[in-house]
Amino acid sequence: MTPIATKTARATKNVLIVDDETAITRMLKDALGLFQHDHAYTVETAADGIDALAVLKRQQYDLILLDLYMPRMSGLQLLEEMSRLNVQTPVLMLTGNDDARTAADALASGIFAYIPKPFDLQHLEHLVSLAVSSRSAAARR
Repeated sequence: MTPIATKTARATKNVLIVDDETAITRMLKDALGLFQHDHAYTVETAADGIDALAVLKRQQYDLILLDLYMPRMSGLQLLEEMSRLNVQTPVLMLTGNDDARTAADALASGIFAYIPKPFDLQHLEHLVSLAVSSRSAAARR
């Protein structure tokens, strides 16, 4: 895991980024480090659904940023496996595909939000904050 540097000591939220494009992964990690939230982010990455599944069996996360199309196991396939394992982490699905049917399938799988690429970083920051807050609220119940 790569801790994101912060200026003050804050609570940490664990985020898993699952994307086969290293440039996207790097950009998302950098963005998480810049977000002005009440907590810092510790980030782990996986290059596809199979790698992510192995990581999810070892550790819990507060948020997953998930690409839709990846080699070996797609984002939708990973969501199915997560459901079987009863992993209830908020998921923001990121995709370069603007297919309404695929978006509907992803939303039906229980994701928190579907975000077409290229995405606006302010919008992403807002959705990350909402998703992490929803996870915290659910944990308190």
